[in-house]
Amino acid sequence: MNKYESLKNKFDKAEKVVGTSMVMFNNTLILEKIAKRDDVDFILFDAEHGVFDAQNIIPSLQVMRLLGIPSIVRAQDSEYYLVAKLIDMGADGIMIPRTESLEQLKTAVDGLLFAPDGRKGMGGVAQMRAGEKYADFPKTRFLLPQIESPEGIKLLPEMLEKYGKYISAVIVGPYDMSVAVGTPCDIKSPEMTSAIQQVFDTCKKYGKSTGIFCDDEELAKKYRKMGANVLWMATDRDYFVRGVNAFLDGVKDI
Repeated sequence: MNKYESLKNKFDKAEKVVGTSMVMFNNTLILEKIAKRDDVDFILFDAEHGVFDAQNIIPSLQVMRLLGIPSIVRAQDSEYYLVAKLIDMGADGIMIPRTESLEQLKTAVDGLLFAPDGRKGMGGVAQMRAGEKYADFPKTRFLLPQIESPEGIKLLPEMLEKYGKYISAVIVGPYDMSVAVGTPCDIKSPEMTSAIQQVFDTCKKYGKSTGIFCDDEELAKKYRKMGANVLWMATDRDYFVRGVNAFLDGVKDI
């Protein structure tokens, strides 16, 4: 079983999935070191808040394809041309930020998949993996909508009923959610804990994988206990800052 099939299997069975992010460093040498870890199921490239777009991301997606590691790209928005272009360039899946309407999901599916499920055009230079058959394409392409508002939480059951077969996992965006529930940047507030738990509970009811961005290991443990199975861990910037501080703390008293 390759890593694409393994990730799909874990999503389908709501088993633990671990991913991480490239946000600030568009550097394939750094990427290769992270991607080679056996315990990393996917790497997300952030085109919403990070440095990536459909052009400069190409080398990173090529490295991921050569290593056989699933790549997820967080698109700037749910627009057909943004989603389809990233799949053309070799992305294996798409994360959609601020999902709070059925129209956003329909647009995402249209850009992600060929007919009859979607309406993606056939022509992307890297849309197919080496040896991949047309019929196998939709089996390991991944859609991860982010729920980041009370509106998204309210509509989530209807999203899962109508588009659940296309959704690989539902992901909470904790910082945007904290603003939406009235406790900006306080992701541990009672309001936030309640909102996060609602998402996890709804996904469990529908047998759907669910997860959240985790700043660190302690939050990952907390969210795992709450019901998350997808632990989207930190960013390249977080690793860099932690490493810098650890090294400098180790020598400051010498």
